[in-house]
This record gives sequence, C-alpha cells and structure tokens, in this order.
Amino acid sequence: MERRANIYIVEDDEGIAEVYESAFETEYDVRVFPCAKDFFEAFALSSPDLIILDLMLPDTDGYTILAKVREKDERVPVIIVSARSDEMSFVKGLNKGADDYMAKPFSVLELTARVKSKLRRAKLYVERADGFTVDNNTYEIFYDGAKLELTLKEFKLLRLLIGKAGVTVAREDIFREVWGEDFFGETRTLDMHVASLREKIKNAGGKSEYIITVRGVGYRFQGR
Repeated sequence: MERRANIYIVEDDEGIAEVYESAFETEYDVRVFPCAKDFFEAFALSSPDLIILDLMLPDTDGYTILAKVREKDERVPVIIVSARSDEMSFVKGLNKGADDYMAKPFSVLELTARVKSKLRRAKLYVERADGFTVDNNTYEIFYDGAKLELTLKEFKLLRLLIGKAGVTVAREDIFREVWGEDFFGETRTLDMHVASLREKIKNAGGKSEYIITVRGVGYRFQGR
C-alpha cells in the first residue's frame, strides 16, 4: 500500500484550517499549526511532503518561516496561501523559495489541483527512504540532510539499491543498470564502489550496514 503524503499547514484562522482539513484529510495526512512555534517543533523532527503556508501569523511572518524551511530543506514544495494578493507579495514569496502562491479567498478545487501537481513532481524527482533523499533532478543523494559527495557511478548504484530497498539486486543486473550493457570490467569494480559508498554513508553519520552483501548473488539496501 502506498504511503499517504504528509501535508503541514501553517494557518491561524480556525475556519480556513477546517476548510483545509475537509479538503485534504481523506487523501493525505494533514497537520495544522496555528503558529510558527508549533510548526518548527514538528518540522525539526520530520520534513513533510508539502507545506501550505499563510503569511500573517501571530508570532512571526510567513516569509521568515519560509526562509528557515529552505535553510533545512531546499526540496519540500511550499505553497503560500495568503490574503496579501499584491504583486510585490507574490514576487517576494517566490523569490524567497515558494513553489506557488495563491491569494485568499481561494478555490478549493484549484488548490487541490496545485497540491496534486506539486506532490506528483516531487515524487518524480525526489525519493526518500530511511533518512536518504535521492534527488534525480540534481543527481545528488543526502543522508539526514548531509550531502554525500558521490561520483556519477556511485550515485547510480546507490539510487538503484535504494529504489529496490529490501530486495537483493544481482551483480549482473547492477552492472547492466549502472555501467551499461557493454561493460566487461572486473567484478572488483563493483565491490570497490560499494566500499566507497559505505565509507561515505558512515562519514555522514549513517551505518555501513545499509548495504548488505549477499554472497554469490549481489547487494541489498536494508533500512533501519
């Protein structure tokens, strides 16, 4: 069963918060935060799949929240929904890292469509598993926010194993996917790349046992 996307909503108006919950709770896991303090406490523990952000809040403004979000996570889609409908607010929001901007009052159907679009795009380019974030758009992989400095082959190898988490991938399949059909190099090449990945994951605070050796067969990515 596919995991439901998590949506964090920062909105202090109870009436609008109820509208959000009614619109999204059947399809997504929704958490509403009436102030920045509550939001940041949750955000420090786990990044959501998407954020809907009001600009006018009791303890700080949405631009400050957005800036702090982008310091920690450059990839989570953020949609600003605000009563500020002037062009300057719109431009400022996008310049500070928002992915979209809607003015209140808003169409629930339009917002729902935009949320689906942002989640679909995020899922296409970014994969997450056990603390790892694979960005297929920039060919980068992060572990708990720390960037792993990978070669292109290491990126392809780790992406392949993460994408098949829990499944042993045969050596010949790895060579075909990472090195190509015409590769005739030494099998030691693969072992050296795996050793390098383990070391880089360990240096980022992870455990080398994420990549399991299945003797005589291949390798398997094993989560926490």
